[in-house]
Amino acid sequence: MKKEDLIPIIAQRNPLLADAVGKMVGYIQDRWAAPYPSKEQTEAVNAYLRSVHADGNGTMSENNIAHRRIATQVITINAIRVLDHDQLDRLQDVLNHIAADREYHMPEHGYGMGR
Repeated sequence: MKKEDLIPIIAQRNPLLADAVGKMVGYIQDRWAAPYPSKEQTEAVNAYLRSVHADGNGTMSENNIAHRRIATQVITINAIRVLDHDQLDRLQDVLNHIAADREYHMPEHGYGMGR
């Protein structure tokens, strides 16, 4: 199955999950992927986690991190049809980092003339 076929199917049930799966599958499948996901990709995952109330009281306590990690497994499960074993392992590793750190993304680079 291709990502382009899978995302609309997921979107019928849960648009936020479809967005998170689509963005993270795109990141994992990118041949020249950065070591960290983009801010947009991380925000898609965080939006899904908020939608399933995986943040608890909003603090990053060990309990809330554990809930966020469990919730990220739904993203990985939904990506099974489009990623191979190694890609799924890499995806879950990145999602575990996002679960522990909401700001786990590639920092924005400012390009401009310095003074």
